[in-house]
Amino acid sequence: MSLDDWPPDPSNKTDRATDPLKPGLWPFWQRAYALGDPLPELQCRVERPQYSFDEGQEMPEEYRSLLLKMLRHEGERAGNKSFLGLMGTCLELAEAQAPTPEARLLKAEYVAEELKHAIMFHRLALGLDPSFVLQDVPYAHYAFHLPKETWADDALFHFLIDLNGAFHARDWRDSSYIPLRKISRTVERDELGHSEMGYYFLQQLCAHNRERALVQRLLPKWYAAALDMFGRSDSPNTPKFIKWGLKGVGNEEIRQKYKAYIDAKLIALGLDLPSELHGRRFV
Repeated sequence: MSLDDWPPDPSNKTDRATDPLKPGLWPFWQRAYALGDPLPELQCRVERPQYSFDEGQEMPEEYRSLLLKMLRHEGERAGNKSFLGLMGTCLELAEAQAPTPEARLLKAEYVAEELKHAIMFHRLALGLDPSFVLQDVPYAHYAFHLPKETWADDALFHFLIDLNGAFHARDWRDSSYIPLRKISRTVERDELGHSEMGYYFLQQLCAHNRERALVQRLLPKWYAAALDMFGRSDSPNTPKFIKWGLKGVGNEEIRQKYKAYIDAKLIALGLDLPSELHGRRFV
């Protein structure tokens, strides 16, 4: 099928036989945003000086240090070997565990979009500190190292962990670093779509009692890791990020907004919510 024929005609039986991806599924963010803004508002509630820095401008050392710390945490850079390894593992997992050709194709779309992010963050890092561009920065957070032994693990990873990226990108909309502000809406939109892909897989799994029981059993592991992704509530760096305009809200505030969002979607699947503190490492 050529690009000129995309999307396929759902009434065309030949198209449906040769193309495993249902029309309208990808990108998942389109349907989510078509119903209105799907994410909660994140509003800075403290007075702070108004800063604005662009690529190539002189900036205070503390500001530069915090910005680089943020980029290391993101990890999505074309020069980061650990990120590229994660994407390779993602495709291997899809080949081994995806239940349908449609699911494998969706995972390929996901990787393609994450590579787009890698280029965007590569350019951002290049304009900030060329010496950082090729540094290999392994993912520090344990969520990226939890075993994915089943397709349910992978679905929960995408729904919960990719959504973390969408919430952080939402907070960058008013970032004092102009290049980060410029890419924030694209990253937010895409990461919300990746989360919706995971939720789509969860919907399919939870339609069957046996698979729903597996999702319920695995949920506490991923739920705790997802909440921990926002860091410690009393992190000493948070006031610095907020002061310089690199963040708008504290870790606990954004965590609670995130929790309310995922709780509603998990309940809609008929799942029981895990304890908020069970298995947590960062409170």
